[in-house]
Amino acid sequence: MKQIAAIGFDMDYTLVRYDSEAFEEMTYKEIVKKLLEKGYPDAIGALKFKINLAIRGLVIDKPHGNILKLSTYSKVKHAYHGLHEMDFKTQQKIYQNLVIDLNDTDRYSIVDTTFSIAYCVLYMQLVDMKDSQPDLNLPDYKTLEQDLIEALDISHRDGSLKSQVKKNVKKFIVHDAGIVEALERFKRHGKKLWVITNSDYEYSKLLLDYSINPYLKEHKHWSELFNLVVTAASKPRFFTDKMPLLQIDPATGLMRNHHGKIEDGIYQGGNAQTIQKNAGLSGEQILYLGDHIYGDVLQIKKTCNWRTALVIDELISEVEALDKSATLTDQINDLMAEKVDLEQKLDDLFDKEIEKGKKPDKTKVQAHFKKIEGVDKKIGKLIRSHSQFFNPYWGETMRAGVEPSRLAGQIEKYACIYMAKISDFTDYSPRTYYRPRKKTLPHELA
Repeated sequence: MKQIAAIGFDMDYTLVRYDSEAFEEMTYKEIVKKLLEKGYPDAIGALKFKINLAIRGLVIDKPHGNILKLSTYSKVKHAYHGLHEMDFKTQQKIYQNLVIDLNDTDRYSIVDTTFSIAYCVLYMQLVDMKDSQPDLNLPDYKTLEQDLIEALDISHRDGSLKSQVKKNVKKFIVHDAGIVEALERFKRHGKKLWVITNSDYEYSKLLLDYSINPYLKEHKHWSELFNLVVTAASKPRFFTDKMPLLQIDPATGLMRNHHGKIEDGIYQGGNAQTIQKNAGLSGEQILYLGDHIYGDVLQIKKTCNWRTALVIDELISEVEALDKSATLTDQINDLMAEKVDLEQKLDDLFDKEIEKGKKPDKTKVQAHFKKIEGVDKKIGKLIRSHSQFFNPYWGETMRAGVEPSRLAGQIEKYACIYMAKISDFTDYSPRTYYRPRKKTLPHELA
């Protein structure tokens, strides 16, 4: 971090923390409202939001009405059809252990942001309603998804979501004094602080006034804390296209075209290359933090060579669950080691038959099978107990079975570091060197 000269922040779900359940429930109700206006049956108005039905990183198989949890290798590890969990045989019959091609956007849709949870929950419920109540004449599974994503997009564009946040900021926005503490400490160490958000100036001002100003100790106002604030940035285009830059008068909110050197202040639009060049920095001297893999991280890696960090709000509960289930995890690992040892001994008995023509002792074989069966039962019981600490439908967000989930794989591939919230920085020096832990490779276990 001591080499980082400028730190940029997305605002929503990064610099400003949302109450996810409150915001997603509000989003859910707004999508339902728009579907009713579109002519969907009144019965959907009785559906209730259940935040645990979906997690970030899931994939929707649109033509089949299936919701998939993939491993980092894009293999299906867990699946639901609507609200019904698919058994292993059904899952294998459809997907045959194939690698899911997520470039096939006509078939697959990715639940890749916190803002997508409401849409995924409602999709699962509507698929179930279509199957159980055919008399409602709901559209096919693919059309359902298209109508949902359209309603969600309209809700963002027409201001219906942000207007409700504006009316009741306290309900939807979480105060976190640690964020401001971390920011002022960065500033003390000479870091330039930038905000680069897709939200407009009016909305950004409201949320920054509420989230930042009450906790400032070394600055009077957030506009003094941040060297540069870019609103309506149109990410990911901000990182790829050259758009005009407008300067905003904070007193009136009026804008004018800006040319020449970019001084500290508040702007709209512009592009990453111009801001980087104006600051006289190389890409590796800039760190950008966001919550969206595609909008905030992936495009930066491809076009700007900035350092990247991902803020994952779900880690707060995930880490807590990991701590609580640690004893069970150790017990499962010990039993798995015992199972591997028993399997190797059983293989040795059969190897002797194949290679030396010596038939194995049936009593020994049966004893080994019985021991393995007993270990499997113990492991199964522990796994069921372990899963109760995590999401009741999907388990761990960052794992798919023993493998990293697709979300975890994307984070590892595109984010230099990741965290639950910006206030986590308060535990570390602004000069900290964040090094990856050495991974143990298979051949090193011998």
